[in-house]
Amino acid sequence: MKKIAAEFVKDQYRSGVENYSAFTTEVGLWDSEKYVFQKYLKSTDSILDLGCGTGRTTFHLHQLGYQDIIGVDLTPEMIDRAQELNHHFKTHIDFREGDALNLEFAEETFQAAVFSFNGLMSIPDQKNRNKALMEINRVLTDSGTFIFTTHDREVAPEFFEFWKEEEQRWKSGNQDPLLFEFGDVVASSKNESRDIFIHIPNQNEVQNFLVSHCFELIETFYRSEKFEESPAVKAKSGECRFWIAQKKGSDLTRGSG
Repeated sequence: MKKIAAEFVKDQYRSGVENYSAFTTEVGLWDSEKYVFQKYLKSTDSILDLGCGTGRTTFHLHQLGYQDIIGVDLTPEMIDRAQELNHHFKTHIDFREGDALNLEFAEETFQAAVFSFNGLMSIPDQKNRNKALMEINRVLTDSGTFIFTTHDREVAPEFFEFWKEEEQRWKSGNQDPLLFEFGDVVASSKNESRDIFIHIPNQNEVQNFLVSHCFELIETFYRSEKFEESPAVKAKSGECRFWIAQKKGSDLTRGSG
């Protein structure tokens, strides 16, 4: 049996275009996202918005004053809709179809990269997530900031029993053959009409992931620890952990401006 591949991920997001489009036009940024972006990004930064979907973060970053921004997504239908929404928002943002594993940009093109809505962990197979992080590192400047979110399997008590049982399945070799490693799941989503693939890590895994690819962790927090998001945000997104990192050796005091 073939394991989950990129086409599965494209298909899962194709099914969510209408939901993501409504989230883009009706909700926009979460309060937690505004906090992170305004704390760690300069208004003059060139920003790569990876997994931009229909432009939810892209358009609303632009509205916050971040003008030098490019949105990239793997799913052509998401990019088509984002380009259409340029008319709605009266913008001319550059949206491009692209793969985080093989970015078309030159080295040190961007001061910041954003991979919101758990998009990085929607990439199947750890070796592919490694490739994506290497590419993100490559296109960031030496002072580059990387902001992303993940779920956290060690925070939500309602899933503790599931992960305990899942760990035993992997140890005994009885795991779902579609999956690559412990932490992978295929589950229902609030935004897609079909099941989605996502990898759900713990903190230690992500910290090691960043260090091994020459990033330094600046801040991490679980969303509900700092923010009570609106009902509209909660209706479309589950709880997640924010990660803010920079290339090693960079100035960690950049801040907003």
